[in-house]
Amino acid sequence: MFSKTSHFGIALGILNILAFLLQYQQNIHTDATNIFAILMLPISVIFIVVAILRVNKDFKGELFSIRKGLQTGIGVILLGGIIFWLYQILHANFIEPDYVEKLATVAKKDLQLDSQFSPEEVTEKITFYKENYKFNWFIDIVLKSLFTGFFVSLITSLVINAFYKQR
Repeated sequence: MFSKTSHFGIALGILNILAFLLQYQQNIHTDATNIFAILMLPISVIFIVVAILRVNKDFKGELFSIRKGLQTGIGVILLGGIIFWLYQILHANFIEPDYVEKLATVAKKDLQLDSQFSPEEVTEKITFYKENYKFNWFIDIVLKSLFTGFFVSLITSLVINAFYKQR
């Protein structure tokens, strides 16, 4: 089971990196709303579902357990998310050293548009972001992916389980 999970997870991580590189090439990688971010969600869902179906297919004669489906789906998305997070850190430190500064500038503009923050609070939040960007990206990439992976895996596993109970 781990072998298939790792293959799909690595493929998903590489696909995320390729999507980011396309954004970088088009200079839209600092935009929060772009088509690549929207496209990666259904692609991630497809990878999770296919991985769960593949693991289910390999266990002939055994009953499918929701636990196996959750392990597979969360494993795929976790591995893909960690690979993408590591690439983001590599990109920010070596390929584009001013990447964090560009993201901070975009965030500063967004925060200034929000009237609930004073200029001092905006400066404080941007400084905090720059100091803790690795952890912030981990939260943003990996933990959000885990929630998505959990719910997609749970729904897929419940559907597969219901299908086998009907047989």
